[in-house]
Amino acid sequence: MVQTFRGTLTAAYSKRHIAHRFDVPVGATRLSIVLEHDPRRSAGAEHDNQVSLSLFDPNGFRGARHNHPDQTVSLSAVHATPGYLPGPIASGSWEVVLDTHRILPPGALEYRITVRTDTDRTDEQVPPDLRPRAKAPRGPGWYRGDLHSHTWHSDGAWDVPDLVRFARKHRLDFLALTDHNTVSGLAQLDALGDDDLLTIGGMEATTYHGHALLLGTRRWHDWRVVNGHTTVDLARSALEQGILFVIAHPLSPGDPVCTGCRWEVGELMPGIAPAVEIWNGIWQPYNEAGLQLYYRWLNEGHRLVATAGTDNHGRQPLEVTGAAFNVVYATELSELAILNAVRQGRLYLSGGPDLRLTATDDRGSEVMMGGTIGASAALRVRAAWHHTSATDRVRLIVNGNLYEELSAAESGEKAWNLAGGTMHWFLVELRDTAGYMRAITNPIFVDRGDRCGRSLGNGRTAQ
Repeated sequence: MVQTFRGTLTAAYSKRHIAHRFDVPVGATRLSIVLEHDPRRSAGAEHDNQVSLSLFDPNGFRGARHNHPDQTVSLSAVHATPGYLPGPIASGSWEVVLDTHRILPPGALEYRITVRTDTDRTDEQVPPDLRPRAKAPRGPGWYRGDLHSHTWHSDGAWDVPDLVRFARKHRLDFLALTDHNTVSGLAQLDALGDDDLLTIGGMEATTYHGHALLLGTRRWHDWRVVNGHTTVDLARSALEQGILFVIAHPLSPGDPVCTGCRWEVGELMPGIAPAVEIWNGIWQPYNEAGLQLYYRWLNEGHRLVATAGTDNHGRQPLEVTGAAFNVVYATELSELAILNAVRQGRLYLSGGPDLRLTATDDRGSEVMMGGTIGASAALRVRAAWHHTSATDRVRLIVNGNLYEELSAAESGEKAWNLAGGTMHWFLVELRDTAGYMRAITNPIFVDRGDRCGRSLGNGRTAQ
């Protein structure tokens, strides 16, 4: 059985969801879908048109392969094209949706979607063994890992095993897979984890007006702004389910260079968002701009966690010295413990060096990164660092301003006596001589007893 849909799209149809319904008969065992569109790039345009497919069966989401050049789909009970979920081919009404991330003028795009259903069972494959492995417990300590990565289940070049090999090569303790608008690679990821590598479920909600990481989930979340459903609703639903919502690369290049990549969700600036990715990939100007936005949000009273992500797509060797991993102090190496520690800000971001920050008040109470300390008349703030270069610089940042800068040498420590009543927050940066970030802590917050308190990113305030 073959069904065909055709249409013409102009720039006016950019950032839409164009649904096509089709029926699947009883007894179908295979489904194939082919999307063809022309031109790939409109005459005179600087970038390709970017359209992707999302697929829904009568019970819900069956997959998507965001921004991948191959937009063909093949499904059976045990097989699925990367980005899609295997399973029975249910009879009834299905929906294939054309997600028009970018259609550039001039001209028009002609498309054709061909849907074929079959009942052939002769070449059915044996399902792979994707059972998660049991993992031995590991107790309290510092754990290093990546919270943002991709595979060919969306627009990456690597398969899941390639990504896992990368993580092991760089001796990561944990790895989150956050493919765009799909969770189809997570079962294989979990099957490849072991005592040495914790796997964390996730998805990058890749909306038309900003990207957000959903960490701690293995279920698809509807990223579309349709039928009254907004990105704020997505964030609120995720947080209510215990999922960590992270604004990704907020000031990266946006349309048309990277469609939807710049964060432009006005109600989440940062609104209820509890975390923001300030270090995306190699440190570059848009990260610096994102860092300054983060400092502004902190000064506005938002208590936000800063994260890093390689945003690894596997297209070229990643220079780990220029990208950062998250170094987290957690009660154990488990998904729940790692993400809880991130929520509490107990982490620093590093492209290599070790970096610690603590503060002690005049009563001897001590807190680490992410903590809150009382506005003592005299706070003892201490930073320690290792594996740095002799030319690196240590910078104490107070309320977004440089308080003091000194040479790092290859390792060292520094203590400052500060008046807590003059501060709202402080953190430490490590930069090289060119100003590029080498490591940065999360802030320590100062409780000055302000009546309005500080936003915790979840609608509540710290009093």
